[in-house]
Amino acid sequence: METPKRSREAATFLHFLLTKHRCVTDVDVYVDTFWDHRQLICDALRESLNLRKLTLYGTCTDIHPSRNFAAALLHLNCLRELECGPMFFKHAFIEGLSEFLASTRSLTTLIMPHVLFKEEKDAIVFIQGLKRNETLTTLSLNTSVVKPFDERPTRLGLSRCAVSFVDYLSENQTLHTLRVSTAWQWHDCFLAVRAMIGALFGNKTLTKLSLVRYLLDDEDIQHITRLLSQNRSLRSLNLNACLRRDEISRMDSFLVALTENEKLEEVTMDRTLLNEHEYGSFFKALASNASLKKVIVERLERVNVLDMFRAMREAGVQDRFFVGTHEVNQDTVAALTECKELSSVSLDAHTFRGLEPLLTALFLLPSCSHVTSLRLSLDDNDGRVISPIARYVTGTAALRNLDLFFYATSSGAASDKARREFVHALSANKSIRWLKVSGLRFDKTETGMLADTLQSSRALCYVCLFQRNTESTKSLLTHILSPNLSSNYTLLSMFVDTPCMLDSDWFTINDVVRRNNSLVTRAADFVMGTRRKDYAAATELVHFNPGLVAKVQELATVDEHGAASRIKSSLKSFSELDDFMRLAGVVKHSVSCHRRHDGQKQLVDLNRDCWLHLKQYLKVGDILDEL
Repeated sequence: METPKRSREAATFLHFLLTKHRCVTDVDVYVDTFWDHRQLICDALRESLNLRKLTLYGTCTDIHPSRNFAAALLHLNCLRELECGPMFFKHAFIEGLSEFLASTRSLTTLIMPHVLFKEEKDAIVFIQGLKRNETLTTLSLNTSVVKPFDERPTRLGLSRCAVSFVDYLSENQTLHTLRVSTAWQWHDCFLAVRAMIGALFGNKTLTKLSLVRYLLDDEDIQHITRLLSQNRSLRSLNLNACLRRDEISRMDSFLVALTENEKLEEVTMDRTLLNEHEYGSFFKALASNASLKKVIVERLERVNVLDMFRAMREAGVQDRFFVGTHEVNQDTVAALTECKELSSVSLDAHTFRGLEPLLTALFLLPSCSHVTSLRLSLDDNDGRVISPIARYVTGTAALRNLDLFFYATSSGAASDKARREFVHALSANKSIRWLKVSGLRFDKTETGMLADTLQSSRALCYVCLFQRNTESTKSLLTHILSPNLSSNYTLLSMFVDTPCMLDSDWFTINDVVRRNNSLVTRAADFVMGTRRKDYAAATELVHFNPGLVAKVQELATVDEHGAASRIKSSLKSFSELDDFMRLAGVVKHSVSCHRRHDGQKQLVDLNRDCWLHLKQYLKVGDILDEL
């Protein structure tokens, strides 16, 4: 429970960290929590001269970031990324933010997709700051900046802030990435969106454009088509969660533009933008454009994907076409086994007409080795649903992500047996890296088994467990887990029920998570070429961590196999005696030993096989630094 005393202690501690520790470069501030001590936090931010990233969170309440927060920004000369969570900004803060945008020489990324502008004057002041900015390359916001709640349309039907933002886009020469989402679900702002798209026709710097949650009609598709025809800088176009407003008759012209654009490399779109009779034309357009390397189609729900994948195979574009999560229902369950391209699958019991069809779908899972991500929303049904899931989890070697949600659970011997079977399955599984389980009730024995699994797993990196237990039983997991978790070098994130996250055991767990993330970051830098002893020591400790593989994939832009190969090579680079001792700081060039009078063998006399055997028990971190 948050108290004024705890809030004050947290603010004081954060102030100490920011003012005394120059190594702190990334800070998240929850404005509501520190509202009574905002001046203390603002003073600390003013002195955080090495800060690279700042995130301000809040709620859409009467609590807002003050002008003092904005004033503190002016002192952050190294700040590269500013992110603002869901909240309303008052005019005084927006004025300060605008001044900061105009004066900064370091900020490259501004992320604020959930910040809502209430008044037109606020949006105009903010856009004025954008116009004067010379450093931003990435911008993410929502349509309240062009259509605030009290907008006053001009004769063209656009608000003054919409006209101003369109001018900004027309004149800007620094932005590479732009993301604009609707402020509210399907926000009616189509005139402003069309004007924004039109402003980008001649843009020469923007490479990635994302439009999120719009209802598109013929006029919108025509504007996007003209963008593809005229813009020569765009490499990625994302129409995330954009649906048809009504029947679209101009998709043919869109597909022609897609075919003729030789610069575009990636397109993301919702499946609903295509009718089934357009699949053939769509994939032919993809096949004829060799520069288009990746097309992602999202939200495959209530659709016969068999026809889609058949058209894809006929066009021969399997290596460039990717799909989002397929939401399986009773009528589309056959696609589970027939469409090997489906790697992400979701099943909801409430979309099945009875238990038996659902069980039929669950019994198919063991034959779906192509599925790597699975979300299940179920009812317990006296354990009849949990048992097939447990058998699947035990046997699968392909599944990476499992999200299991129970609407309701039952009690009784059958349910208890099935639940324990599932916990055993988790301990036996070696492939799942991301696990979320919500709605189950674990007893003391099962909780102990879960703790043992979490402690010893070399696969589970990200874990979320939300139980239906009593508060005391919920905290049992963290109590059992905390004493020995320090031996775990895999866990990178863990979330449990809120009461458990306030006790001392949770801080022990969180410290292990923090340590592991730090090790993965250093190890990734070592793999990428930073030759430091502490980075090598980190690599030895977490070389098996799936999170390290993912990090190297991101940094090196390679696939999973390529990342694993790089990690293996980096370990091998200091496996030999001289390389190991040089990296550990023992010698400058190579190992040499004074000859012993008794003729006994020394370190340099060991042959390579002997050294490599000895090396199994020796790590770079075991070599103490010189005092």
